[in-house]
Amino acid sequence: MKVTSKGQVTIPIEIRSLLGILPNSEVEFVERGGNVILRKKAGGGQRGQQFVEAL
Repeated sequence: MKVTSKGQVTIPIEIRSLLGILPNSEVEFVERGGNVILRKKAGGGQRGQQFVEAL
C-alpha cells in the first residue's frame, strides 16, 4: 500500500467492514511499540444517528 503525497492511504474494504467504518466515521491512530494501530474512534454513534444529525 502506498501513501499519497498528501499522506493518504485507502483502508481496504475488508478492514472497513470488520470495524464498521462508514463514510464520515472517525478513526484514530495509536502508536504502540514502534507500530501504528488504526482504530475506529469510540463514541462515533450509529449510522442512523449520524444520518439524522446530518439532516
